[in-house]
Amino acid sequence: MKSFSLLLLVVSPLFIAVNASPNIRDAPTTTVDIQDGQTGTLMVLPPRQTDTGTKNVPDANHPFIAPGPNDMRGPCPAMNTLANHGYISRNGITSFEEIINGAGEAFNIDRDMAAGMAALNILTRGNPFVNKISIGLVSPLVPPLPGQIDGPETQGIAKHGRVEGDGSMTRSDVHIGDNRNFNQTLWDEGLEVLAKFGDDGPDGPATVFNLQAGIELVNQTLVSDQVLDPEVDRFSFWSKYFLNTDSNGIDTDSVASVFANGTTKLATKRIITTFFMNQTFPENWFRPQAPVLGSNSPIAGEVAAALSDWVPGHNDENGVFVADPRPPAPFNSTSGCANYWDVLSNAVPAALANVTGIFKQNVDLLTGILFNASGCAEPIAPAGPTNV
Repeated sequence: MKSFSLLLLVVSPLFIAVNASPNIRDAPTTTVDIQDGQTGTLMVLPPRQTDTGTKNVPDANHPFIAPGPNDMRGPCPAMNTLANHGYISRNGITSFEEIINGAGEAFNIDRDMAAGMAALNILTRGNPFVNKISIGLVSPLVPPLPGQIDGPETQGIAKHGRVEGDGSMTRSDVHIGDNRNFNQTLWDEGLEVLAKFGDDGPDGPATVFNLQAGIELVNQTLVSDQVLDPEVDRFSFWSKYFLNTDSNGIDTDSVASVFANGTTKLATKRIITTFFMNQTFPENWFRPQAPVLGSNSPIAGEVAAALSDWVPGHNDENGVFVADPRPPAPFNSTSGCANYWDVLSNAVPAALANVTGIFKQNVDLLTGILFNASGCAEPIAPAGPTNV
C-alpha cells in the first residue's frame, strides 16, 4: 500500500493550499447531535502554528514507546512514527485536528497541506460524524457510520482501495502480501538502487537520496508490482494514490522535503531507514527549517514527468496495464482538478452526500477543503461506491 498519509504529506497539485473561505461550510447550526447512538463531534480547522522554524524532534514530552498489541498501526511510516511518539494518539485512533497539529509540530507540515490529507482520509476511511479514523485497520473505537451507510465497519486507512493502492517501496501490495508492515526484501531492493544512483554523504558513498534515485525507485517498484500482480483490476495505479501514498512520486518527495534532516537538508540511508523500518525519529534529527508546502515541492512533478508512461490505469484481463479514461470536461483542465474529480467521483462514498446535522457540517468542511484546493470552477458531490 502506501499511505504516507500523514495522511498527509502530499505534493500533488490538488493540495497546494486550502485557501479557507466562508464557503468551506455554512456557519454551524447544530452543536449537539446524536445519530444511531453516536454523538457527533463538530470538526474545526485549527489555526496555523506560530512556531515554524527548525527544531530537534522529538522533544522530551514525546519519547518513543513501542505500540502495544491492541494499538493500530498501518502502512504509513509517518503516521506510525507520530503515534509511536505521541504526537497523535498512541493507540492509533486519531482525529482531523490531531492529525493537523501533530504533523505540524513534528514534521513542520503546513496547516493547509495537512488539512487536505486529513480530509481525504477521513472522508474515505474514517467516521467524519464522530471525527475518528484508524491509522491501521478496523478498530472497535471507530464505529461504522450512522445507519451503517458505508457498510458494517469503518475500515481505517490500511484498507485497500479508495486511497490505499499499489506500488509501495516498503510495503507489499495487498494482493501479494502484507500491505501494512515493513518489508525488508523490498527495502533491500531499494537500497540497491540507492547504491547505484545516490549521492555521497556523511555516511559514505551513495548514501544520500536524490532525484534520480527516486525516479529509479518508483519505476522499479511499479514495474515489479505490475508483473507480480497481473490479474485483472488487481494492480491499479490511480491519480488519487499520488495524494496519499508512501510510494510513487510521494515516497521520493516525502524523503526529500519531510524526512530529510532540517539542518543538513540531506535524506540519508540511515535517516530514511530509521523512519521506514523502525518508525521512529532518527537520532539528532531536526524537522524542516520552514513549513512544508505542496506548492513548494517540485519533486513529485519531476518524478511524474520522468515516468510519463505511468498514467492512472489498471491491469486488463491479459495482465496488460491500460490507461483509465480521462475525467470529463471541465475537470480535465488541470491535474489538480482531475484529481479532485477522481477523489469525489470514485473514492468518497456517495452516501455522504445526503447526511444531516453535525454529520453534514463535517462532510461540508472536508469536501470544501478539497474543492477550495483543487482549482476547479464547480464542486462535486460525493459519488463513490459504498461498502468497499
